[in-house]
Formats: sequence, structure tokens, C-alpha cells
Amino acid sequence: MLPETFLTVSDCLMSDLPRPEFWDWYVDRQEAERARICRAPHAEIVTVAMTLEDALNFMPKQGGAEQPYFDLLSAQSSLPAAASIIGYELVGAEWSLDFHSWHCHGYAAEALDELRVELNEFGLINTYEQATRVLTWMLGQPPENQPAPVEWIVVGLARS
Repeated sequence: MLPETFLTVSDCLMSDLPRPEFWDWYVDRQEAERARICRAPHAEIVTVAMTLEDALNFMPKQGGAEQPYFDLLSAQSSLPAAASIIGYELVGAEWSLDFHSWHCHGYAAEALDELRVELNEFGLINTYEQATRVLTWMLGQPPENQPAPVEWIVVGLARS
């Protein structure tokens, strides 16, 4: 079951989520830290990561690699050596890179029952393989249960 407190990159679920003015993630850690201190000192900064294949498939569907919010993805930046993935979230991206979480749609309980996937203490899926299995299941729902009609992807959340 979803823990009472969980990590997400969706501002739908965390209204005070520090974010840049026009999209949902920072490309500069110092800017993110300044925003966190000013607007949500209780929040934790995490790095949003994608597999190279997922990033290369995702960017063209969201305006192309030249978009400023894709600077790190288009440069194919790796996670810092000190970073560790703490889990995976399924997110849907609006054209303006505004994220929805699979938790916005309440899929967790049913996915956990049907697919035998467990969430960790952060409300994240433990492995990329499990997350892609849940994403495939979620996108295969009947039309009345489909998630928002946006580009859905698996992202890893990492601590540095």
C-alpha cells in the first residue's frame, strides 16, 4: 500500500513542490537547492533519471532534445558516482514537461495485487523491470480506466 509520506515528481500530489517557472524539473542543482530552502525546506532534492533508451525515445515526443529542460538528457549525463537509485516512479508528461504520477490515478493497490509488485518505504517501485511491467499493465487498461492521455515513462529517483 502507498505509505502516508511518499516521494513524487508530480506537483499534482505535492502542491508546494519547488519547480522552475515553466517545467517540473531543474537542470541546475544549485538553483534547485535555493528553491527548496526558500519554498519547501522540508522537501528533499532527488535526481530524476532515465535509461538512455527511454530518454532518447522521450525527448522527441516532448519537443526535442533542444528544449532547455533536456540539457542533461541530451548531453547523456550519467548519475554522479555517489548517487543511488531509491526507486522508480511512473510519470506522465504534459507537452510543457508538467508531470503526473501514476498515484494521481490510484493504480498502486490494483497493480500491487495483480502484478505482485511491492512499493518501498518511499512509495516507489524497487526495480526498473517491475516499473516497466506496471507501466505496460497501466497503459493496457480498458479505455474507462486509462491514465491521462500524455506520454508515460519510468523515471528513477536518486539521492546524491
